[in-house]
Amino acid sequence: MSIFQRSDGRWVVKIKDTSRRPAKWVQRSFRTRTEAEEYEDETTQEDRQCSRLTVYEAVGLYLNDKPLCEHGKKAYRWLVGGAREDQPRARKVGYAECIAERFVDSLDRRDLNTVRDCCREGGCAPATVNLWISRLQAVFNYCVQEELITKNPWAHYRPLDATHGSYAGTLEQFQAVYPHLPPWFQWACRTALALCLRPGIVELFRLKWEAFNWNAGSVKVWMGKVKAWKTVYPVKEYLSEAWERFCADGRDRSLYVCRSSRGKPVREYANTWLRTFARAGLKPFPLYALRHIAASTMLERGADIAAVAANLGHASPSTTLKAYAHAMPQAQKAASASLGAVWCSPALPEPEKTES
Repeated sequence: MSIFQRSDGRWVVKIKDTSRRPAKWVQRSFRTRTEAEEYEDETTQEDRQCSRLTVYEAVGLYLNDKPLCEHGKKAYRWLVGGAREDQPRARKVGYAECIAERFVDSLDRRDLNTVRDCCREGGCAPATVNLWISRLQAVFNYCVQEELITKNPWAHYRPLDATHGSYAGTLEQFQAVYPHLPPWFQWACRTALALCLRPGIVELFRLKWEAFNWNAGSVKVWMGKVKAWKTVYPVKEYLSEAWERFCADGRDRSLYVCRSSRGKPVREYANTWLRTFARAGLKPFPLYALRHIAASTMLERGADIAAVAANLGHASPSTTLKAYAHAMPQAQKAASASLGAVWCSPALPEPEKTES
């Protein structure tokens, strides 16, 4: 867009009309320069308004470019659209549907708090609120990388404090419910504990015998959540039981390690887990707690933080330390107790006595 004056004294604004295919330059003339500049400012503002992204449009671009699983795509669509594709009649407002038509570059702290309030009204815990917000943050960061916006509007806001409470379950609580579980579920729980798995369909119930290296005594696990592999060296007792089951399966490496009572792949386990608590008269906790129980037990018994991080599949031991610092006091006490031999050692010089 440009402004220039013709020989007859009129001022001309030259505009590129992008609505045509192909785009063409058009001109409009005005008597004064002030009128031409006002028209240019108005047209520029309209073009800028049309090029701005709404939150709904940003999510759509993100989903078109990112290779997410179908479940993840449904979560994003519901977050800003509120429509559930699997249950179209069950209308439920998405947590970020209130800002779906807002421009991304105009979002502020009030919009963030509005989304958080919607999550809380839906019964979300602080950790779950942070999860939904992080999904929107991923969309905004993608738009920055693609130069669709200049900056992430929520980048400098801190997440909510989300400490894990007793709802996560303890080793004692698991030991109380374990005898009431079906045999196939007991084996699945032992596998989740031994391999420090995220006990779900991807890591636990889709684990195959081909992941086991019997010579090295290791198991290679694909972590779908972080799109990475990890190698675990489980205890010998677990490997011995796993070998017996492997031989009983006819050494078919394509079979799943954990299967249902009928030998079929497990597709749904939550109902079995909750019904077991109901029959036992115990307070339920998430099956995911088995991963936390495994990590906490290793750390409480003095295991090396780097080794625990490798078993969990964390990219850095600092991640493990941040999540399981509550399980470290016993290890710290044991480490301090080991200094007793050094303190009493004759090699340690005695403090000099000063004459009074």
